[in-house]
Amino acid sequence: MEKCEVIIKYYEKVYDRALTEQERELIQSSFRKESFKKKELIFSSGESNTRHYFVVKGLLRMYVIDTSGKEFNILFASENQWIGDLATPDQTSFFLDAVEKSTVYSISNENMKLLTNDFSAFVKYIKRSYIFLQKRLVSILTNTAEENYDELCEHYPGLIQRLPQYHISSYLGVTPVFLSKILSKKARKKD
Repeated sequence: MEKCEVIIKYYEKVYDRALTEQERELIQSSFRKESFKKKELIFSSGESNTRHYFVVKGLLRMYVIDTSGKEFNILFASENQWIGDLATPDQTSFFLDAVEKSTVYSISNENMKLLTNDFSAFVKYIKRSYIFLQKRLVSILTNTAEENYDELCEHYPGLIQRLPQYHISSYLGVTPVFLSKILSKKARKKD
């Protein structure tokens, strides 16, 4: 069985203490290590997704596709971040795929409930990850694309280097051409 040391260290960071042997065993029995190839689809809209994902290495994206076939990126998760559908285990409205070759630890919804019952501090920590999604939706509705780009650069500068511009433009809800205009305008301001 995989030792789940990355997850154990994550929990120890959350609790700011070493875990007991019993807690370590519970974590090790609850998580499953998985690897995904670049562009591999992890789950699709309409499926009954039952897992949450902790990224060890790589980059995942959650997105929706409208009736015309256009993709809208909702959320990205890189190393040491969680991603999944909050409605789990209900039928999901989202797609989740790997932007890069990725290694994750996944946990079933049932085991997540079991762990969060035993690890109440963890609930607060993971809740922060999911609250980000709500703030992002508010930001999309209230800010300009340029403001959202600035916020993305400020809070996640590493993602700008790792994501193709078409993913960034989709995340901002603009066309790649409009994103180019934003970037050109910013470049002119620096000069």
